[in-house]
Amino acid sequence: MNLYQEENDGIVSLTDAGVKEIQAHKNFYSDATKPIPREKRDWHMKDMANLWIGIIVSVAVYQVASGLLVAGMTWYEALLTIVLGHTLVMAVAMIIGHYGVKYGMNYAMLGKAIFGQNGLCVPAIIRGILGIFWFGVQAWIGGQATSIIISTVFPAWGDLGFPGLFISFLIFWALNVYIAASGNKAVKILEGISAPALIAMSLIVIVWGLSTAGWSLDTLLSAQVVQARGDTDFWTLFWPALSAMIAFDGGIALSMPDFTRSCVNQRAQIVGQIISAPVMTGYIAFVGICGTAGAWLAFGKEIWEPAVLVGCFPSPIIRLIFSLFIIMAILTTNVAGNLIPPVNIVASYVKGRFSYRKVAIFVAFLSLFAQPWNSLSSAYHLIFDVTQLLGALVGPISGIYIAAYLFEYHTDLSIVDAYIEGPGKYFYSNGWNIRAIVIMLIFTAIIFAGKWVPALSPLFNNAYVFGTLGACITYALVCKLGGNSSCNTSSKTE
Repeated sequence: MNLYQEENDGIVSLTDAGVKEIQAHKNFYSDATKPIPREKRDWHMKDMANLWIGIIVSVAVYQVASGLLVAGMTWYEALLTIVLGHTLVMAVAMIIGHYGVKYGMNYAMLGKAIFGQNGLCVPAIIRGILGIFWFGVQAWIGGQATSIIISTVFPAWGDLGFPGLFISFLIFWALNVYIAASGNKAVKILEGISAPALIAMSLIVIVWGLSTAGWSLDTLLSAQVVQARGDTDFWTLFWPALSAMIAFDGGIALSMPDFTRSCVNQRAQIVGQIISAPVMTGYIAFVGICGTAGAWLAFGKEIWEPAVLVGCFPSPIIRLIFSLFIIMAILTTNVAGNLIPPVNIVASYVKGRFSYRKVAIFVAFLSLFAQPWNSLSSAYHLIFDVTQLLGALVGPISGIYIAAYLFEYHTDLSIVDAYIEGPGKYFYSNGWNIRAIVIMLIFTAIIFAGKWVPALSPLFNNAYVFGTLGACITYALVCKLGGNSSCNTSSKTE
């Protein structure tokens, strides 16, 4: 029997003795990082479903669907690729999410247990940079929609040019920060309110698309922009596009413990994700297809950015409705998927010296240095360059987490050792899990080499898949042949 933690129905909780043992050492235990006890968890299946509805029903997925069409896929090829990719990444989300439910701890504490007290900085920095970058990009798109709303009410606003856009961006940026600083309960409320509204409002896009085609779905889906291009080979696009779709939610899947730690049981997180993610991915991808086809029929242009499409409408009412849709879609994605994960990471490092609200403001401020107004140049660049780079960074880390959690520790972790500083079960070699760091760096370097070395280009074009599977298999084999990484260190709970 373990004096410091107890398991009940698959959920492991700290005992009072465990808390005292942690507090007897220098530790990472604080209000922001401590496990959420079973009695305080209130996320059920519908809450996890609403989370993914909010994440998937987004401008980003809409743009990806439109981008694949612009790149040369037919509408049904793009739909298949997007749904398959976003479904496959659920495997990573559910495995890593299992840890959140079982222990009630966040992503940062998993990183410390797997990579070590000092080694945690590597995956933490990478995940933080990705989150901050995407937060800035999404906030800029939301700022564009905010600017459209303001200029619709006050036409002179549109004459300000970039300064007006930047101020609108800051307004939307501040709204994101406020919601994130309010914690998981605010995210839950936001998802619960906005998810049904987003589904209903996105129907507007489908209805509008049909109206441009004389209410004929066949005519809409026969538009030139959603048909195959004569010089485009589907399989040349498919594999890198599929990997990009998997990688698109790779960062969110990696941070899933930040949300599943609030789940009442494993069924809530598993079924909630399986039900909502594939279905809603297909739905919003189809919305993107209808929007792109409708834009071609109405304006004769290949428009893959919703904010640009909104600007083409002369009607103030339509501009307002579509802009509100963009804002709601981005809020639900940006707060949960991009801002909260790096905020939790920084909060774990500052160990309660700063409030969660101050940490959220600081992390959001860093997004300004990403200059999001310069980040998106084309649909092809977003899908086949930016997203693959994301996969190159996130894939190897994901593979190591899966291998360590499932095959090295068999999902059995010591909560006390995860929180304390200094020698313990997860201290490894002076705070570094050398084998995890080395394997991650090797696979990341090989993938990046594929961007410039033609012979290795298939590795870059399938960055997330190769990185996840390669690092996972390699780490599992090394553990099997060489023993657990922590085998030479003693546990405080033993």
